Amino acid sequence: MKLPYVIRTVLLLSILFSAITSKAQQNDDLINILLKKHVISPQEADSLRADQAIKQQAIKDKENQHGITIGSRALQISGLVQTEYEGFQQTGVNNTFLLHRARLDVKGDINDNWNYEVYTEFASTVKLLDAYTTYKIADWLKFSAGQFKVPYSLESLIADSQLDFIDRSQVVNALAGRSTDVIGNQNGRDIGIQINGSFAKLDDHYLFDYTFGVFNGAGYDVTTDNNSHKDIVGRLTVHPIQHLDISGDFYNGVGNYGTPAKNEKRNRGGFDARYVIGGLALQAEYDKGTDGTIKRNGWYGQATYFVIPKKVQLAAKYDTYDPNTITANATTKIYTGGINYYFNNWARFTVNYLDRREETATQIKNNIFEAQLQLTF
Repeated sequence: MKLPYVIRTVLLLSILFSAITSKAQQNDDLINILLKKHVISPQEADSLRADQAIKQQAIKDKENQHGITIGSRALQISGLVQTEYEGFQQTGVNNTFLLHRARLDVKGDINDNWNYEVYTEFASTVKLLDAYTTYKIADWLKFSAGQFKVPYSLESLIADSQLDFIDRSQVVNALAGRSTDVIGNQNGRDIGIQINGSFAKLDDHYLFDYTFGVFNGAGYDVTTDNNSHKDIVGRLTVHPIQHLDISGDFYNGVGNYGTPAKNEKRNRGGFDARYVIGGLALQAEYDKGTDGTIKRNGWYGQATYFVIPKKVQLAAKYDTYDPNTITANATTKIYTGGINYYFNNWARFTVNYLDRREETATQIKNNIFEAQLQLTF
């Protein structure tokens, strides 16, 4: 005799819950038992097996997209390789191939609240980029400690593999602890602690993200701080509508730099925005900084558009930077045009042409052609 409809429904829901929380073999055994006892029909059994197969395949796809899972702890291994060619218009500068980046990333979840990341650069010289752990209390409060990116500047915080152009902007390189900063190229990183989170949820997204951190100010991959001062940094992002991010940030610190090196003020402030609608992405950022008595500022604006969705992307950028606002004719402007061709989700070929214009009496012929092949895994 068949069981009443309510009891059968309860049993079916129990099987579905078991399909989510138990192993596939156990679920299949339960389905077979219920089938033999005529609790469910063969058609219902087939339907449950099909649902379970779809769920299991989705789990496998998620795990194997860019990593592997070992034991009870998540261990995700990924990497980045960028090979670049640079062609210089300027005489006396050699065109060259170079290994731009070669990186290995190891990260995972210790449990539902703890996660970690260890990120290493192997190009040129081996450098430890990131080594930190994060503890999550709630979406609105997370603690991080170790070595990681300083939460200043939108473009500095974007992952190298996700940049729309081969190089970052002049002002970001100069004021976000990168290639032309007074403290040297720190890849935008430092050692310290920070709290961050998101709050004020509206529909399916948060209105605000915040980050506040305290850092040595000496850069990454160092054994000790080079002065007793600790630098503070903060960043607040507003999402008034979906796909629109508007942020403001500050950095107050003391760096040990110059010839001879001595402790000098190193402060920054800026704001940025990014908006994505369909295949079009717009981004802009303004930053200013004070190094000792020297004031600097600059900004960039860029647009990218997929003329062929997920395959061919056109990119254009205007980038201006003044390394000393008191000195006349010091500003450099760069107009960049580019094409990104995506072979798939893991391989991309990028071509950029940089038209450089300095405010000098005699214009230097120093435009640059760049091409880069990027592989991620």
